[in-house]
Amino acid sequence: MKLIGERIVIRDLSFDDDEDFFEYAKSPLVGPRAGWKPIETIELARRVLAGYIMSKDVFAITIKSTGKMIGTISIYNYGIRKYNKVKQLGFSLNQNYWNHGFMTEAVKMVIGYIFTRTDCEVLEVGHHSDNYASKRVIEHCGFNYDGRLCKFKRLYDGTLIDADFYSMTKEDYERKKRNE
Repeated sequence: MKLIGERIVIRDLSFDDDEDFFEYAKSPLVGPRAGWKPIETIELARRVLAGYIMSKDVFAITIKSTGKMIGTISIYNYGIRKYNKVKQLGFSLNQNYWNHGFMTEAVKMVIGYIFTRTDCEVLEVGHHSDNYASKRVIEHCGFNYDGRLCKFKRLYDGTLIDADFYSMTKEDYERKKRNE
C-alpha cells in the first residue's frame, strides 16, 4: 500500500526503517501508551519490525519531504465485533512529532482508503482510557464513541487497564464526505 498525503506518505514497512523505528520504540512515552514495553535494543527492534513486515497489517508513516519514518499505522482484519467486514485501526507515533497533526492526517488517509478500496463496513479504533492524545486524534477523525471496556487487558508490567472504543460505518464516512 502507498498513500500520499499533504505532508506524509503511508507505505509498506521496510527493513531499512529499523533505526527510525527503534528511535521511538525505545521511548518510555510511546510504547506504554500503546500497550507495549519500550524496546531496549536495536536487535529486538529489528525482530519486532520483521514481524510487522511479515504480518502485512502494519504500515510506515513517513515525512513526505525526507522519507523519515515517524510512526506506524495498523489495519487489522478483525475487530471487537464478530462480523467479517470489520477492520480495526492501531497507531503509534514518535514523540518528537506529537501535536503536529501527523497522526490525524494519517488516520484520515487510512479511513478513506478503507472505505473506498476495501469491503469494510465498520472500522473500529480504541485507546487506553488514560491516553488522551489518541482520544483527540480519534475524535478529530469523526469516530463515534461506543463505550468503555473495564479491565480490558493486562499490560506487560501487570497493570490492568480500561479501554475506550469507537467506530465508524461506511455510511458514516459517506455522509461525512457528502457534507464536506
